[in-house]
Amino acid sequence: MDKKDELMRFLEKNLFITLNEGRKLGINPMMLSRLAASEDLYRPEHGVYICDLDWLTDPLKKYTIACTLYPDAVICGISALTYYDLTDAEERQTWIALPAPKTIHNPKYRVIRPSGLAYTLGVEKHSFGNREVRIYDIEKSIVDAFKYTTEEFAFKALKGYLKRRNRNYHKLCNYARQLRKPLDNIVTALLADE
Repeated sequence: MDKKDELMRFLEKNLFITLNEGRKLGINPMMLSRLAASEDLYRPEHGVYICDLDWLTDPLKKYTIACTLYPDAVICGISALTYYDLTDAEERQTWIALPAPKTIHNPKYRVIRPSGLAYTLGVEKHSFGNREVRIYDIEKSIVDAFKYTTEEFAFKALKGYLKRRNRNYHKLCNYARQLRKPLDNIVTALLADE
């Protein structure tokens, strides 16, 4: 079996290949560059190669690259709210939470640095083949909006959440208290206005 066949089988199971994964398989980075130049592969970002572009439009699967390149990353902020359809803001960067002191220098990502419970609370994991996306659940994403975005933006997301049938006020308010951003009075006032 030649390296190109091995590469294609890897891509079937993993959506994409990174330069490090290629090296482990004995695939030269030059081979990946040549395949991208001949349009047999595409390079959505530095060091990442794919053969199928369709999955990049999936609302959750598109985050597999971020969660693979940065194994401690959790999708958060505008990106999480976009996934939950709680904002109409344009997602110019993928928002990821990374524990301090990890640093990255990639303009495609907006990094926040929560610690302790603010980093670990409400993490959901979704698998796509051999890849995984870690994203904060909807309630944690609402609480984070009050911490990392404008008040107007956060209120809009909260109002959208409160209109959902599967809303969980107790979980939302519990998260907010644990993260020292109490929302009990705000939620009560907004529900009274309905």
